[in-house]
Amino acid sequence: MLHRENRIKQYHTSSAADLLKEVMGYYGITQSDLAKRIGVSQKNISDILNRKRYLTEILALRIEKVMGIPSKLLLSLDSNYKLQLAEQESKLNKEKGDSPLFLQRYSWVTV
Repeated sequence: MLHRENRIKQYHTSSAADLLKEVMGYYGITQSDLAKRIGVSQKNISDILNRKRYLTEILALRIEKVMGIPSKLLLSLDSNYKLQLAEQESKLNKEKGDSPLFLQRYSWVTV
């Protein structure tokens, strides 16, 4: 039986960069080699792998053609990762105080 104190444990959310690093390591592909294969600069790949930049739909499709990783998976990993970062930032902001912009009913509105 579940108790109220039981919570779903959140684990580290992976981004597309984590998956790309893993596959690159498995096949022994360098950043510059991957960049040449998908037609972008090595700096672009470096920024993606270091999470300074995220994948675009076109890059995800190119990576799918070269590495066989589904573009939907890559984009979904990045989307989930960015959402988790936003949630963490939101929690930090919430600790500073509730937003005065949160929707509240006006006292003069009649229903």
